[in-house]
Amino acid sequence: MNGFELIAKTLKAEGVEWIACYPSNPLIEAAAKEDIRIVAFRHERGGLMAADGYSRTNNRKKFGVFVMQDAAGAENSMGALMQAYADNIPVLIMPAGYPISSIQTKPNFWASKIYEPMSKYAESILKVEDIPTIMRRAFHHLRNGKPGPVVVEMTKDVCGNEVPEGIANSYHSPKRYTYRPSVEAIQDAANLIHDSKNLMIWAGQGVLMAEATNELKELAELLSVPVYTSMPGKSAFDERHDLSIGAGSQTTTLAAKEFLESSDAILALGTSLTATPYAQAIPPGKRIIQNVDNPDDINKDQSVEIALIGDTKQTINLLIEDLKELYGTSRMDDSNIRNEIAKYKKEFEEEFEPFFNSDEEPLSPY
Repeated sequence: MNGFELIAKTLKAEGVEWIACYPSNPLIEAAAKEDIRIVAFRHERGGLMAADGYSRTNNRKKFGVFVMQDAAGAENSMGALMQAYADNIPVLIMPAGYPISSIQTKPNFWASKIYEPMSKYAESILKVEDIPTIMRRAFHHLRNGKPGPVVVEMTKDVCGNEVPEGIANSYHSPKRYTYRPSVEAIQDAANLIHDSKNLMIWAGQGVLMAEATNELKELAELLSVPVYTSMPGKSAFDERHDLSIGAGSQTTTLAAKEFLESSDAILALGTSLTATPYAQAIPPGKRIIQNVDNPDDINKDQSVEIALIGDTKQTINLLIEDLKELYGTSRMDDSNIRNEIAKYKKEFEEEFEPFFNSDEEPLSPY
């Protein structure tokens, strides 16, 4: 068994059912022999984006894998890699690599080194006996901590070598570990929510990754507060719900604009609150409670009063427990916010109704 065949067996053991690829890469043939479906694309960017999309829809339970050749293949993948990095998508990227004798020779493209600033973790296989350890590290990073793309560069000469005895069956799959905010932080957050006069929820992609959409709905209904979702978090909260004020980037709904301005406190769940052209700006002066699984995202672009660092589903459940002690269910039937949201939605629909039903030709995108 050579190194590529060991990697293929490891992917199979991790439950990988298919890989996106752009030939050529020796792992493609090795994976096919392990009955892993091979899906070839016409361009590296499209292949990596397909793997990215698969990861987005599987909430860290399964991961997209993209395999491509060294040199031009790795170079052509940079745009899609950067998109996955910007959106915090846990996707496994496995370029072939130059032989060790030339990997450091410029202008040869040393993928793991050049990819490092735009990936969560990047590593080259420099010894065939290191493959189980490197693959374990890769899947640990895919499953744990802040999500992001993970790169394992397979140097062709090393991975083409025979695997020493005792190495082939030494791989152990890493588990997913979650953690939760402290009791004190949850109590502080519940007290701030209690004291706020006009709270809103800002829901991000972390709600989806934690599979916490039902918990988010329960929390919103318990408090009768409006819910806005970021673009990566879109569908974390049903936009047909009477507490939804929609999603958005720089463009959003009238209701979202109004509540972002008028709110005195924001409960941000599963979001880095990164200031970006692809998100709504948060007006100054808000009291912010932020839940995220990466401490580096706290106080990054926003001044955060209370940090709830940990898994979003566990965080919401803890908040629900504390808030039920404070409120019971007394706020669940409050119709004021629902009526206000309905008013904004009606105004919005009336303004755009002529465009929705226009027979004007040619169609205008504006």
